[in-house]
Amino acid sequence: MKNKNKTFFKAFIENPLRTGAIVESSPFLTEKMLKDIDFKNHRCVVEFGGGAGTFTKQILKRIGQNTILLCFEIEPDLAKHISANIQDNRLKVICDSAENIDIYLKKYGFEKADCIISGLPLASLPKETSQTILNQAYEYLHTGGQYIQFQYSLTSLKRLKYVFSTVSVTFVFLNLPPAFIYSCTKF
Repeated sequence: MKNKNKTFFKAFIENPLRTGAIVESSPFLTEKMLKDIDFKNHRCVVEFGGGAGTFTKQILKRIGQNTILLCFEIEPDLAKHISANIQDNRLKVICDSAENIDIYLKKYGFEKADCIISGLPLASLPKETSQTILNQAYEYLHTGGQYIQFQYSLTSLKRLKYVFSTVSVTFVFLNLPPAFIYSCTKF
């Protein structure tokens, strides 16, 4: 097992409800999550749940040289892993809850994010926590901004539709386990 897989597996064993998966996301899920995002004019992209850095690396390949990526990862070992293994001045790894997005946007000189990409396990987090995260995501996303979320079930669909007026769902079979992608736009 590779080092990043061990780190991810350890985080899952220590806190399965917060980590949400036993293995990192597949390249198929990563590509499907990011393919419809037009990163070229984004100044601030936010990632909720950086995990082992799978999405983080691909986001950094797509964003501009002057774009900042705020990567929230609440598990200390995973946050350290991302910081140690991805060297990029545009990346700011934040070992804190996504509920606190407003604090870090202000810290790095932004009022709102252009796009939020999330791998948080909304269905297994406490209901109040996941609702606060979704409300904060909506509040601190620019009008016209995208919120892209993957989940392993349709459990969170109703909650996402309550927060975002436009939600589309796609399915990715080639992931362990297969996943649903929720694409939301703030209007």
